[in-house]
Amino acid sequence: MKKIVILLFFLAPLFVFATEEVSLEGLDEPQWKDFAPVAYVDVKEPKGLGKFNDVVAYWYKRRVEFENGIEKCRAVEHNDDKIRCYQDLKVKQYQKNSDYNARIEAMERERMNPVEMQNPTTNMYPIGGFIQNLGRYQPNEFN
Repeated sequence: MKKIVILLFFLAPLFVFATEEVSLEGLDEPQWKDFAPVAYVDVKEPKGLGKFNDVVAYWYKRRVEFENGIEKCRAVEHNDDKIRCYQDLKVKQYQKNSDYNARIEAMERERMNPVEMQNPTTNMYPIGGFIQNLGRYQPNEFN
């Protein structure tokens, strides 16, 4: 009998830890650092002239929305619903990141290849057409 009590004394904590791990499995809470660029992980509310920085304001707004989403997910009582809430939050954040990256790439393409340079016939500079066609003229055609 003594051996059984001593064995239970040593095995009881193992059962407690085992049940806790099973109940917490799959409840990995998303972290803001997984979605934000390194420079904006600890972004604060822009103040003063910082209010005019659209990028900082964008990431601050996203961080506030993310933290509100985490609070809503923490309020859910059932583990299955909580896991689903966290997964939905992750999907939304990944979608917002892909939209943001697509906008940045489009702006970069536009900056590197302005619209007026794409079609030489609609060039803003009237002399541009002459300069582009300069090689087509023969020297004796200038009068």
